[in-house]
Amino acid sequence: MTELLSVLRIIGTLFVALLIFNFVILIHEWGHFLAARWRGLKVEKFQIWMGKPIWKRTWNGVQYGLGSIPIGGFVALPQMAPMEAIEGPTDEKAERLPPVKPIDKIIVAFAGPLFSGLLALAFAFLVMWAGKPQHPSEVTTVIGYVKEDSPAAKSGLLIGDKILKIDGREVTGFSGGYGGVTWSIISSERNPIDFLVERPGVAAPVEVKVDAPVGQGKEAEEWAQKSWWTHLVGRPPFRRVGIAPAVDTVVKKVFPNSPAELAGLKPGDRIIGIDGKKLLTATPIFELAEKRENQPILLEVKRGEQTMSLTMVPAKPLPGTDGKPLPDGLDKPHPGLALGLADERTILVHPNPFKLVYGMASNTVSTLRGLLVPSSGVKLAYMSGPVGIMNLYYNILQGEHPILFLFYISVMLNIGLAIFNLLPLPVLDGGHITMGFLEMIRGRAASLRVMEVLQTACVLLLLGFVCFVTVKDIGGWSSGGPVKEPEIKFAPPSAAPAPN
Repeated sequence: MTELLSVLRIIGTLFVALLIFNFVILIHEWGHFLAARWRGLKVEKFQIWMGKPIWKRTWNGVQYGLGSIPIGGFVALPQMAPMEAIEGPTDEKAERLPPVKPIDKIIVAFAGPLFSGLLALAFAFLVMWAGKPQHPSEVTTVIGYVKEDSPAAKSGLLIGDKILKIDGREVTGFSGGYGGVTWSIISSERNPIDFLVERPGVAAPVEVKVDAPVGQGKEAEEWAQKSWWTHLVGRPPFRRVGIAPAVDTVVKKVFPNSPAELAGLKPGDRIIGIDGKKLLTATPIFELAEKRENQPILLEVKRGEQTMSLTMVPAKPLPGTDGKPLPDGLDKPHPGLALGLADERTILVHPNPFKLVYGMASNTVSTLRGLLVPSSGVKLAYMSGPVGIMNLYYNILQGEHPILFLFYISVMLNIGLAIFNLLPLPVLDGGHITMGFLEMIRGRAASLRVMEVLQTACVLLLLGFVCFVTVKDIGGWSSGGPVKEPEIKFAPPSAAPAPN
């Protein structure tokens, strides 16, 4: 019975995600439909999804339908550029219909992105009204950890530095898109990357240039060694410099017989120092443990109001059961504990809707620009298609505060849909707008034969792109959703090796 309820929940969640995704497409196409009716164009079909319709009905001379391929949608307008490669054959050829003014073509083409933008703004007002869940740690720009031998460490970034700007743009937190530290590093078009930081004890902001070339570093080298199948279905590592935010963490779990348990650590403890050095986050304990097998590490620990010193000796976990190897990274010396946020409560923030839309639009534009600039860390493999978007909605609906996050993500989706469709490719709205302006300048429309060739070529290009990102989206399913905590086992104290 429990399994049946679980399956029904998954089906229900996917159905809701599908409805939301189709609603976004419906509003976009509705913009074209209303504009075409307003400007007097012949509307032949209004269809959600591509391909042969699995359902259709004609009403007031317009065929409404649901396609068989769950990608996009269209409004068939024979007087616009020929779109038979996507929309199927039309009942009336453009030659037999009265000509349409270029300005009307531009208005009709622009109406779709306009309606998507207005829907994004509507969702942004919902976000302002209902709020977006956010943990205080998401908005810090203070560096709490600098990985040893990383580009950040070699370039002089320090724990405690507060990042003010990256490449001249202000940052507002580590996570998120435009304005986030992580995204600013990925999308940077420069090398070295310019950091402007506020450093404790230094009056004026300090400029630090971090040398982090795209496609270099330990993670990039490890990616290059992976199999062709991993390269086909997986995504390459993001560009990183080796920093993490200052986050108040506590010990959430101590594994039996582990070095942490033998040292006396307990759940709820805060590790505030290692070997006499103060910490802003306890993350470095894992990196240090890998290098200090069977060697004592002095920990400064806060337990409630009490501060104490404990000594921990890292050790390797036992091999996996049934001959299965341990997860990557757990076959090395380990402290035998799990960390978590000290305060997992979230607050509701109510962002300005216009600033939210502007930020999302800036993020989309910087992504598209990054794809064209070789020095940027943005890659085509990072993009997602319909499957990835559906997976995103599914995970949101399975998590906490699903409705609030749906509002927020829907702002991003609609802004992305609007800007993507404004690209000047013949099959997109931007292509129709471009052809409309060219027709105004030239005084005549482009050859129908030329347009058919361009449209077909663009359709094949877009289908290739959708197939490419769909393979990546499906390959990334294994990393989505909640991650099961690995079981780590250690030898009993009597069998553990003695410290050096």
